[in-house]
Amino acid sequence: MKSNRFLALILSGAMTLPLAALAQDAGSASSGDTANAANAATSQQATNNERGQRGEKFAEALNLTPEQKADLKSIHESTRQQAQAIKNDSSLTADQKKAKFKELRKNSREQMMAKLTPDQQKKFKEMQKERRGHRRHGKKGAVEEGTQS
Repeated sequence: MKSNRFLALILSGAMTLPLAALAQDAGSASSGDTANAANAATSQQATNNERGQRGEKFAEALNLTPEQKADLKSIHESTRQQAQAIKNDSSLTADQKKAKFKELRKNSREQMMAKLTPDQQKKFKEMQKERRGHRRHGKKGAVEEGTQS
């Protein structure tokens, strides 16, 4: 279960990295404050540490081989670089970037799943389902609390 979270973390990191980078750039562009930049750097380091820990837990839960770990790391790095290139492509509209990020996430997931055994794929899908359920339940609970007055 923890390994599924790790894989889900790796995948979610690959999926959200482009959007987070866009948001960070927008925040940096609107504020020239160096304190904000320092806070953003510290926050980014903390996020990277959390992702690394989740990645390790993910690898454990799926019982990844060293070769699989290396392959997934390579896929993640490639995805990150491609996302950065999309983000920096000023010739694309926001909608075009969004579409390219979506395609990148899809391709990244397909590549990753191809590196997993059928049992690992099944476990990964279960972990994702559980993770999605927790996120939805949390949001749903917040809405329910807000409606009960």
